[in-house]
Amino acid sequence: MLTREMLRSGSGLPELYTDRVRLRQLKAEDYPKLERMLSDPLVIRYVNRIRKPVDARMRRLVAQIKVSADSLDSLHFAVEWHGGNTGANNEPGKLNKLNKLNKLNKLHELSHSPLLGIASFQQWNENAGEAQLGYILDHPFWGQGLATEVVEEMLRFGFGSLKLSRIEGRCQEDNQASVRVLIKNKMRLLRTIHAYDHSGEVPSVLVFSITQGDYE
Repeated sequence: MLTREMLRSGSGLPELYTDRVRLRQLKAEDYPKLERMLSDPLVIRYVNRIRKPVDARMRRLVAQIKVSADSLDSLHFAVEWHGGNTGANNEPGKLNKLNKLNKLNKLHELSHSPLLGIASFQQWNENAGEAQLGYILDHPFWGQGLATEVVEEMLRFGFGSLKLSRIEGRCQEDNQASVRVLIKNKMRLLRTIHAYDHSGEVPSVLVFSITQGDYE
């Protein structure tokens, strides 16, 4: 069982692998790439519910990630291709709805910046055996099944290495792609956190959950 004390002693997070990606501990040198990723309005759209300009939202989120990582309140993994692959090796025709030229240009640019996204266990309560799963992928890598792959591996790690008894996942109500990812990984809808905002600018949030018993 991996404990907070073990992480404080310097053991670090293990590397996790799926068929296509590696999950490794987020490092200081990843933050500039993370800032670039979160500066995309499409990426940060579903990440938080505050009504501020994109740049302000990005800075606030990156600061939260740094603080929670340092305190071990959250465990953050960088997601990247393993084996030195880039998106060009993963059927670029299946990328999202950008035109083909823009896709290839973007992938060429990112071949020197292989951070695809991050995956996290937030609000890790070691005593209760609970944590909240979070994940963000850069826009060019949507629609390839990578999020489903990453979530599956995070659940395996959470119930296996961390010995969690329950994992929660949240997403905005209109983020149907994320809803599908959570359902594919056997997470069940528990409740909806409604936004009492008459402007309609602040979305409601769906809360999903899976227990150790459900996972097995």
